[in-house]
Amino acid sequence: MHCYYHRIALVAVALMAFMPHSLTAQDIPCRDTMVAVFDTICEGEEYDFNGRMLSYSGYFYDTLPRVNGGCDSVIVLKLNVLEYCEVFIFLRRHCRGNVGYELSAAYPQIVYYDWSSQPHDSTLDGQEDWPWVFVNPQVPTTYSVRVAYSSDGQLCASDGSRKINPIETVTASMHVWPQVLTYDYMDIVLEDFSTGTREAHWDGWAGRHWYINGVRQENNQEQATFPVDPWWGDTVDIMMEAYTPTCVDTAYKRIPFHRVAVYFPNVFTPDADNNNEFRPYVQGVLQYELWIYDRQGHKVFHTIDVEDAWDGTAEGVRCPQGTYTYFCRFSEVDNPAGSQSRTGSVTLLR
Repeated sequence: MHCYYHRIALVAVALMAFMPHSLTAQDIPCRDTMVAVFDTICEGEEYDFNGRMLSYSGYFYDTLPRVNGGCDSVIVLKLNVLEYCEVFIFLRRHCRGNVGYELSAAYPQIVYYDWSSQPHDSTLDGQEDWPWVFVNPQVPTTYSVRVAYSSDGQLCASDGSRKINPIETVTASMHVWPQVLTYDYMDIVLEDFSTGTREAHWDGWAGRHWYINGVRQENNQEQATFPVDPWWGDTVDIMMEAYTPTCVDTAYKRIPFHRVAVYFPNVFTPDADNNNEFRPYVQGVLQYELWIYDRQGHKVFHTIDVEDAWDGTAEGVRCPQGTYTYFCRFSEVDNPAGSQSRTGSVTLLR
């Protein structure tokens, strides 16, 4: 229901029978004289009806003594008591620029606004009678507004207030390592480089939340390390949600996950019960080729099959214990035209 906070008192005298203008009041029969009164008050007020204090809506009757004629006229009062509407102050934050907050208390048929602040906020000056105002408090401030609703000319005011803390802006920024994920690097290291997330001056805490592939992580530290699931897709999406008590900002990073892996062990023992072959771990490669050389530079093993392993012999002869050099060349499944290589050493123990 709309709340019309105006009071109207309208008194009308109606003659129930039309009489010639030459007749005097004494000639009008008393039963044909009626005074109709229509009035409105606000909830909580009382209406004085010839000594009767009324506080609810309805029709009320009384008599009006006549000066002449020796009879009374009938008074009919129609009283309407309006309910109060609660005044809400709506708030919109502006975390960019120097706008601060936009406050409004907009209801149908409001015709009067009176804004105030405690302590005084100079950014409110000149807007006191606006339906909405723009303020930028520097300390916690309570904003109040008195509004009045129209109902045929009278006013009945209602109040609302809201305490607001200063805007604390935040700009999200993060560092992500590595820039490309492979099976050699199965951890993501994240660091918060945002402005505004280290400390909150007013009510609340500042900080950040980390999200990996849309899942919020429990670790919300400024520096955080998260393991990579090998079953994730070809990209990993990182989001940081930086926040203060009043503002939120986000930063995004998409990391490609290269599923090419070439891992070489650094030692093997041909005469032991296990680990008796030198076999690199290879995944997602094409055109694989592997060479192994002794310390004198003689080739002791060569293969183009990723399933082949060196058993520590050369042409059927056991190679002596020592360090051997390997050279591997391959191309990726996702990039057949590109060629990569790995060089390193492996120790043969007997």
